[in-house]
Amino acid sequence: MSDESPRRGRLFLVTAPSEDGAAAVALGLGRLLPRAFVIAGSQVESMVVSGGAPDQGAGLEAVRQRLLRWSACLAAAETYQLEGFDAVVHDVVVGEHLEDFLDLAAPETVHLVVLDEPQGSPTPRWGLWLEPGSAPDHQLAQAALERLDEAAVLTAEPAEPAEPAGPAEPAEPAGPAEPAEGSHSG
Repeated sequence: MSDESPRRGRLFLVTAPSEDGAAAVALGLGRLLPRAFVIAGSQVESMVVSGGAPDQGAGLEAVRQRLLRWSACLAAAETYQLEGFDAVVHDVVVGEHLEDFLDLAAPETVHLVVLDEPQGSPTPRWGLWLEPGSAPDHQLAQAALERLDEAAVLTAEPAEPAEPAGPAEPAEPAGPAEPAEGSHSG
């Protein structure tokens, strides 16, 4: 058994105005990755057996439960990421709610794939946008994998490199070292 920890997996979010549109592409993407975990927001929501608020609502309780669902998806995703799996979350995360999801994911880079028509969409133009219906779902998944750089959304500022310890001002150049007493040169 190796003491070496696996490379942390990447985090993907596949979103669309409907759950069905996101699900097929997310599953296709997961199948293209060497090690993948796929979780749907609706899976987490179905685990709430009583007391759940309708997701479509704009009331405080609906918003709280939507954030709770996404937090649960991200917690499950991170569990697998720590073991080297790429994690693919899919849910309806559109409009102003996209920023809420990305805030929950911070400081993780999210590979965001938005399946929507860009004209008239209230969703911010972040990540990789693919038009649903422009190709079969498996081809959209392949396109997402091939265009990872376009999909990457940084949720936190990159860390600044640490400054070296020592004086802030450059030190004056030292002259040639004088031999210490009792040292022998030559």
